[in-house]
Amino acid sequence: MGQGQSGLPGAQPPGDKAQQEKDKEKKAKKYEAPPPARVGRRKKKRGPEVAAKLPTVTPNARCRLRYMKLLRIKDYLLMEEEFITNQERLKPHEEKTQEERSKVDDLRGSPMGVGTLEELIDDNHGIVSSSVGPEYYVNILSFVDKDQLEPGSSVLMHNKVLSIVRILQDEVDPLVSVMKVEKAPLESYADIG
Repeated sequence: MGQGQSGLPGAQPPGDKAQQEKDKEKKAKKYEAPPPARVGRRKKKRGPEVAAKLPTVTPNARCRLRYMKLLRIKDYLLMEEEFITNQERLKPHEEKTQEERSKVDDLRGSPMGVGTLEELIDDNHGIVSSSVGPEYYVNILSFVDKDQLEPGSSVLMHNKVLSIVRILQDEVDPLVSVMKVEKAPLESYADIG
């Protein structure tokens, strides 16, 4: 017992058990790189527990300086609470505004036509002559500034619905608009000579 024959598998000399245990320990211990040296400033921890942490007030005794610092902290916390409630209150309004702007961008993003406002019927309707020729009875969208609308102004119209989307600023030379033939003359070339 305890003595195995040499040359057979699994047979070990009696002094080898201690050597094998040392080898197992060496294999178990792998090289671990040292922690990297920190360069620069340490990062501040962020999160709810850090945000809720109040600053320490240095004078421990009851004195005016401690009282003033505590009041300052209290004012800051009240201001922070008011800011958060305002953000929660205004968030639905901002989402609604963003949705309306996306609708307006969808309208403005589609093909447009240019026309001239001939006559205002009421606050929401007008007659526009397009550059091609015919006159149309069109809607005026709600976001168009109606104070700037006046007969003769150039407007941008939606191509499909033919509603007024925007007022174009008059960057055209007024002499060019004078040369535009609005009504056909009654005289013919034969009358002129």
